[in-house]
Amino acid sequence: CLSARAQERRRIARELHDELGQQLTALLQGLGVLRIQLERDRPELAPLVRELVSISHSAINATRDISAGIPSGSLRRGLAVALHQLIEDFRRQNDIDCRLDLPVEEVKLESHRAAHLYRIVQESLTNVLRHAEASRVAIILERRENDYVLEIADDGKGFALNDTLPDSNGLSGMRERGRQLGGPVIVFSHPGHGTIVQAIFPITLSRKFKDTQ
Repeated sequence: CLSARAQERRRIARELHDELGQQLTALLQGLGVLRIQLERDRPELAPLVRELVSISHSAINATRDISAGIPSGSLRRGLAVALHQLIEDFRRQNDIDCRLDLPVEEVKLESHRAAHLYRIVQESLTNVLRHAEASRVAIILERRENDYVLEIADDGKGFALNDTLPDSNGLSGMRERGRQLGGPVIVFSHPGHGTIVQAIFPITLSRKFKDTQ
């Protein structure tokens, strides 16, 4: 069963690299042509195109890293650095105030668990941008005895949980990442009262849990 899951993950990674990588490369080429034209005709738009080119390069590199099964570039420098960079990019690209609070002591997680935590934050911010119409987001990671508690809270329009399909890709993906971290991912929301995504997971996984992965 474990071997079959590993093979399926490798297959998905290859398809991700081939399909998404090809489309991102085409996008980058198109942006290159647009950049040349705008620098001549609309120089005031050139910085925006350069930013889009940079984002496209980052997406291509991330696709390559994911398909190879290695951490993204920012995660190679540690979880705290990666999260700060993610928040800085989010604030720079969007008109949303975003705050990050991490424990004073270093957050020590295995590389694959750090990657799952990072992706939960990333997916939550994507959902805020797409759906929440929020002006503020707070991301808090704190240690409570033998657990870490991660919360991503926004002041957006919220939603009725009953209106969300249980197999929603974003939510099911975060739940799977929570399972890999060793705990649940819970969403609290109500129309007009924002949304909170919470993940609770042990600092150290038990040997029994590791053997089931």
